[in-house]
Amino acid sequence: MSKPIFRNPDKFQVLPWRDLLRDLLPPGREGIVVEDLDLVICRFGKREGRAYSDDGKFLLMEVKYQNFRPNYAQRKVFGLIDRLLKKADPEKKHYIGYYVLHWWDDDHVKIDNGSDMTKEQLKEWLLTVK
Repeated sequence: MSKPIFRNPDKFQVLPWRDLLRDLLPPGREGIVVEDLDLVICRFGKREGRAYSDDGKFLLMEVKYQNFRPNYAQRKVFGLIDRLLKKADPEKKHYIGYYVLHWWDDDHVKIDNGSDMTKEQLKEWLLTVK
């Protein structure tokens, strides 16, 4: 895997549909935020010698480069989604949780509140996290 390429000098990804919505709606200080979640990872069926339920189990993940943290709006939005999903599935039959992945390079990542991992360790974690 190659290093991520930042295509903007200010290091923010520009997505036309997201910018359009941000222009159409009132700003965050007026109670509206537009955020996009990086990943939804769902495990189901038989994979990697493991059996998962047919409905599957999923987790939500925001990816940040190095030590960057989710901003205030992301913490508010994703925190609300996480709390609601945990309440809806308290036994974790389907929803595993919300995680922030810190990406350093091709073989160095860290999950919030976790230790540094190689990409192979990340793969194993994603296949087994409950």
